[in-house]
Amino acid sequence: MDIQDQCTDLWAREEPFVLATVVACKSPQSAQPGSKAIIKSDGSLTGWIGGGCVQPIVLREAKRALQTGQPKLLTISPDDPRDDWTGVRSFRMTCEGGGSLEIYLEPFLPKPQLVIVGDSPVAQAVAEFGRLLDFKVVTADPDSVRDQIDETSYVVVATMGNRDEEGLLAVVGTRPRYIGLVASKKKSEALFEYLRTTGATDEDIAVITCPAGLEIGSKTLPEIALSVAAEITRIRRTSAEQPGPIATAIDPICGMTVEVENAKHSSVVDGQTIYFCCLRCKETYDQRRVSQVTRL
Repeated sequence: MDIQDQCTDLWAREEPFVLATVVACKSPQSAQPGSKAIIKSDGSLTGWIGGGCVQPIVLREAKRALQTGQPKLLTISPDDPRDDWTGVRSFRMTCEGGGSLEIYLEPFLPKPQLVIVGDSPVAQAVAEFGRLLDFKVVTADPDSVRDQIDETSYVVVATMGNRDEEGLLAVVGTRPRYIGLVASKKKSEALFEYLRTTGATDEDIAVITCPAGLEIGSKTLPEIALSVAAEITRIRRTSAEQPGPIATAIDPICGMTVEVENAKHSSVVDGQTIYFCCLRCKETYDQRRVSQVTRL
């Protein structure tokens, strides 16, 4: 199966991945313009976009692209960096082989899932906004909704008097990215007290946003739905712009940035762990340490 077919297959299965494409190079480089690779969320790479210090950089930046959903152009070169360009990340070429590469990373992510519990007018309007905002909208009744929810979902309970207790019981205890309840403060207090009698903890209840939606002075049902859609959009975009930190270290031999979690080579010196990009750098460092100790 070629790269294009693999991309089609992953997209059909809603599996996130990054397509890395070499767009320019300077000799000597084994990867040429048009060379491609697929990087999945588990860090596996299929294809060829260069070896040596190139692959670790691409894998690390692909992981960030999956977190943010934003494409980027990588420049890996001994030339001056281009960090003043929006959408460009520059890295110093440290491989002995030399050369330069420009690699475009394009993340392909499944649509975020918006799970709506209830069939009220607000629920229907939120579903319409969700589709316009490119969510995968799932409408479900309380009896079947729990199996639809995972940690990436956005959940809105908009039963509005029709099986409110069942709707909340179906989602309480889950930990999606967002749970919003469309209800007045007085109504929600009574519902939350009922949840406690069923064994729900204060932590379970604390993750439920009520009233759902940003404060925009909503009066009509469509305006309430708009405020809910706006709140979900804010959470979606804010979380995408703040990727989790990736612990890195500098290889003391070649100066390459090494991702600590995936580092295959390291040495412990005076209680401190030193990380290396490859076995050769580690052996060079260890040999220098032995020479220093011998001289002492």
